[in-house]
Amino acid sequence: MTDDSRIELWRAFPWWTQAATPALAAHTVPVYDPQTGELLVLCDTRAYLLQTRLLTTSLLAKLNRFTGAPQVTALRLVVASTSVVVTEPAGWADEQLVEDVLLETWHDLVQDRGPLHLLAVRHLEATGEVGDLARRWAKANDQPTEPVNRDRRCGCLDPRPDHSHPPLTDEDLADRLITDADLVLAFIDNRALDEQIADAAEHARIPVRRFTA
Repeated sequence: MTDDSRIELWRAFPWWTQAATPALAAHTVPVYDPQTGELLVLCDTRAYLLQTRLLTTSLLAKLNRFTGAPQVTALRLVVASTSVVVTEPAGWADEQLVEDVLLETWHDLVQDRGPLHLLAVRHLEATGEVGDLARRWAKANDQPTEPVNRDRRCGCLDPRPDHSHPPLTDEDLADRLITDADLVLAFIDNRALDEQIADAAEHARIPVRRFTA
């Protein structure tokens, strides 16, 4: 199926925005195959894929109610983005280099995987920290982000509203940043954390591109 035909199928399947929540609809693209009844759902990130998977049963029921017939037989979920970890020290001087590298990487992905493919920027969720320039680039170019918080609240069942785990160490943070990543763009100055993230990615056999100040 060509990219043009995928886009046309998306436009011809308006029921997705009615069945999905507004947040989910904003981060997914439905591509319907009328021959098989399968609805391919392109998800911006793995997080949205997991969210869609949890809602599969109710989404199928809603879609077939809206279409007036059991036209959708199954959902096939695909992550339509490449997860790219971007590290750069706070105060990195060459902002243009970061923007150029991200734009080049995004262009290569689109050329290889089609116009619907996205570059998901994974960064530390703190202004002036790892990947802040990349976060702003993603927002300016309508690309998804995958923020990682050094002091992220856990997913356990402790009922206390203020419950959280201690802040992550640099080693734990590096491991969390590269988990399921497809590529690391390491902008390295004199901070050990950036080198640590790049080294951890290489050890995990994740492609790394290094740039030094």
